[in-house]
Amino acid sequence: MTDNCPNCPQQQVQPAAEYERGDQVSHLYRCPACGVTWSTNRDLRAYGEAA
Repeated sequence: MTDNCPNCPQQQVQPAAEYERGDQVSHLYRCPACGVTWSTNRDLRAYGEAA
């Protein structure tokens, strides 16, 4: 799952790390354009990806 940088116009940034626990997934991102880092936490059920 990609994300857009919250600091610059860079789109479709690939996660640098991923951690899944149950129906939750956390991603750590680092923008290749500006270097900012951020994380997301998503409920996989909202994306139709829960097991």
